[in-house]
Amino acid sequence: MKTIARSLLILVICLPLLAQTTPPPAAQTAVAPVSPSAASAVQSTEGNPDVRVWVNTASGVYHCPGSRWYGKTKQGEYMTQAEAQKKHYRPAYGKVCR
Repeated sequence: MKTIARSLLILVICLPLLAQTTPPPAAQTAVAPVSPSAASAVQSTEGNPDVRVWVNTASGVYHCPGSRWYGKTKQGEYMTQAEAQKKHYRPAYGKVCR
């Protein structure tokens, strides 16, 4: 009986310490955010801007000619790679069309 009472007392005392949501100071790091205009400026110059890609408008991903999903998704439209990048669509699998 004493061990149960002692365990409950320790739990009541330590519970507020366990419930803290603030991470320790060593785990806090500052990460500089990337502005959308800076990210699109880098992306818009990648790959061949004149390649005609298929944009899956449901997922926001564009596919290169010859790839598995080119022209085959339920929702989508054709446009140039430059237009797709300007509209902030991202390349499938992170690879731009050459």
